[in-house]
Amino acid sequence: MKKQTLIAGLAVAALGLGGTAWAGAKTPVLVSITLSTRTAMGSLGAARASADTKQYIGVATTTYAGGDAVTVFAQDASGTYVSCYSYRPAFVAAARALASDSFLYFTWDAFGECTDITIETVSKYDPKTP
Repeated sequence: MKKQTLIAGLAVAALGLGGTAWAGAKTPVLVSITLSTRTAMGSLGAARASADTKQYIGVATTTYAGGDAVTVFAQDASGTYVSCYSYRPAFVAAARALASDSFLYFTWDAFGECTDITIETVSKYDPKTP
């Protein structure tokens, strides 16, 4: 019985090693800005790799004597630029989690304050490359 289990296990392992390698999901998200709903989104890698020389998206965090702040910004391929700011600790923490293969989505109010910051770091987003 042990010999049959060992043989079956080796057969399964051999199938796994000899199989075809498949690429994973890839979702490049170019920078998109919708002024009417005050939303912007994009993945850092796709923005960096875009054919145009205008789009980018990201965050800047600052530490002051009185606390921390974040500025979130984006510019799309047409040159439209938007940004928002926040002093909320949770937003600052989220911004600091941004990586080169992250997707960034944000919204802002009429005063320019960020109302939502979403960061996804998932293998389907291309990493930022030179």
